Amino acid sequence: MENSRTRYQQMEQYMTIALIADAALFLLFLIFAGTGVQWLKAITAILAAIISALSLAYLFITKELTKRRSLWMTAAAAAILLCIFVWI
Repeated sequence: MENSRTRYQQMEQYMTIALIADAALFLLFLIFAGTGVQWLKAITAILAAIISALSLAYLFITKELTKRRSLWMTAAAAAILLCIFVWI
């Protein structure tokens, strides 16, 4: 039991780091979209979308996508992905 709790905490820590990096890339995307730097806007949009999609795929593979304890990770990754697609 203790081993599975440790594994979940480690996974949650890695996902938190990935989602913070994803949010930072999304903020850069918004800044570049506002200033009109198209090539940086495209690069940050692609990277943020890839990180969000990989996060959702990882949560799906580990069967944590719909569990209540991991719902915040699912919502964060899906929200960033949805905002990028709406903005483009």
